[in-house]
Amino acid sequence: MKKRVLSMVCAAAMLFSLVGCAGGASSDPVDAPEPADNTANSQEAETTEITETIENGEHILSLSKDPGEYKICVYWPAPDTYFEENIQPGYQQIEKEYGVTIEYKIGTEWTQDIENQIVEAMAAQGYDLFLIYGADTSGANALYRELRDAGCQVINYGGVVDDPQEAAATICGDVYQYSYAATISMIDALGGEGQIINVLENLGDVNTLARQKGVEDAVAEYDGVTICQTIGDINTEDEGYEKVSNALAANPEANGIIATGGTASRGMVNALKDYYASNSGADHLFAVGTDPSDEVMDGIRDGTIDIGVAQNGFGQGYLGSLALLFLAEGWEVNDWGVHIVTGYVFIGTDNIDTFSQDIEALTKKISDEFKTTYFSK
Repeated sequence: MKKRVLSMVCAAAMLFSLVGCAGGASSDPVDAPEPADNTANSQEAETTEITETIENGEHILSLSKDPGEYKICVYWPAPDTYFEENIQPGYQQIEKEYGVTIEYKIGTEWTQDIENQIVEAMAAQGYDLFLIYGADTSGANALYRELRDAGCQVINYGGVVDDPQEAAATICGDVYQYSYAATISMIDALGGEGQIINVLENLGDVNTLARQKGVEDAVAEYDGVTICQTIGDINTEDEGYEKVSNALAANPEANGIIATGGTASRGMVNALKDYYASNSGADHLFAVGTDPSDEVMDGIRDGTIDIGVAQNGFGQGYLGSLALLFLAEGWEVNDWGVHIVTGYVFIGTDNIDTFSQDIEALTKKISDEFKTTYFSK
């Protein structure tokens, strides 16, 4: 029996010297590690075309300068298909709409030290608008502070960082919220009875801990449901595969499994497919995966996965870049360090081909609230 029902609302240390972040680049930039990708994404559109588009009322912000003068850099800590398939289309849409060119950098490994060096090098080249995923939830604030002291604008995205927040805003989903809601959906589908395997990523990350709490809080509402095993510290798809495979073998009584991170989800799907292939008599585990990777989407189509959680990565890329343009145009955030929640969409067989439309609609709704809720001129 369920103890109570909650209504869920889907809202969807470094020390270095940065010189001239607002335009005066250092003549001796740091020799940063070569990022995994260093490709310009789009060509600059003619100013007249952008002006006509804005005058036609298609956008909520008018640019006061030539689009080529906005020096925006998006940083992601390490190679990841989630960035390519979700974040990138979001900021590329801003490029199309406003005619700006957005440079992106991907770190060689998920460490704050690498992030610091690459971002510092970009600032030395004159970039002054930064959309950054903090590689370390504590160390990232030191980087953000240095950038701000040098005259740059910073938006944190992809996950929260420790307080006090040193970026103007954080733009990402509420990971507790979707983890809780997905777990409730799974338990209801199981009839309020069962044993669940909880699959987590880096347990030293505040976002992973919030996901863990979301799952645990949902389970705590049901007398007949327990977590039979929690898997943690999954940093690669292969680690996810191995740890999930071992957990499946050790918990034959489990009837549910949930992965609330994208990397862990890809490993989980592959592990489940091999598990069913080698155990023809095994009962189906109700499974929840996160992020619409090829593995998760294929898993939904073939029945390996029952629910997919689509974090609004498109919105993070789009809204994060838009927020930087607002800041560049003299707008200020109403509440410093505000968390602009980008929301999520559940994916099932009924909406697997159309969920992206819901993501875009959710993003537009949030962007429409920029001038009324989040920013003031």
